[in-house]
Amino acid sequence: MAENISESRTGARALDHIDQVLLAALQAAGRMRLEDLARQVDLAPSSVHDRLRRLQRDGVIRRWTIDIAPEALGFSVLAYVGVQASRPCSELVGTLEQIREVEEFHAVAGQLSFILKVRATNTEHLLHLIERLKQIPGIEGTETTVVLKTHLERGPVVKGP
Repeated sequence: MAENISESRTGARALDHIDQVLLAALQAAGRMRLEDLARQVDLAPSSVHDRLRRLQRDGVIRRWTIDIAPEALGFSVLAYVGVQASRPCSELVGTLEQIREVEEFHAVAGQLSFILKVRATNTEHLLHLIERLKQIPGIEGTETTVVLKTHLERGPVVKGP
């Protein structure tokens, strides 16, 4: 099977059909054996391995990880905390990444400076966390939304074959 290599407008190599099939298969079953992936795209396992290494090197595959249920670690409360800040986000990243409960940090447009995705063991823990955030120099105010139930949680989905 011939490889279709093309350049995107940014200069990075665009994903071809084989890359998309491999990514879709890994999203569906992340522990799939190299031999089984190779069979799906009619390539040698060594060629598939090279492609996966390239996809990782190019930042398409950002990390190989496991998805742990937060409840298994005692984190039963999920919340999004909108933050109004008087300092740039870039100056607060270092401080916020030291807080274990902060899972994500997104700079946003609008009245808020950024939004944090946080997890806590209970609402008392969440309250303590919000009070801790308000003590950080440059954080002027917060607005918290507690998630009652998550109906869908996923990353970008690769279009299947």
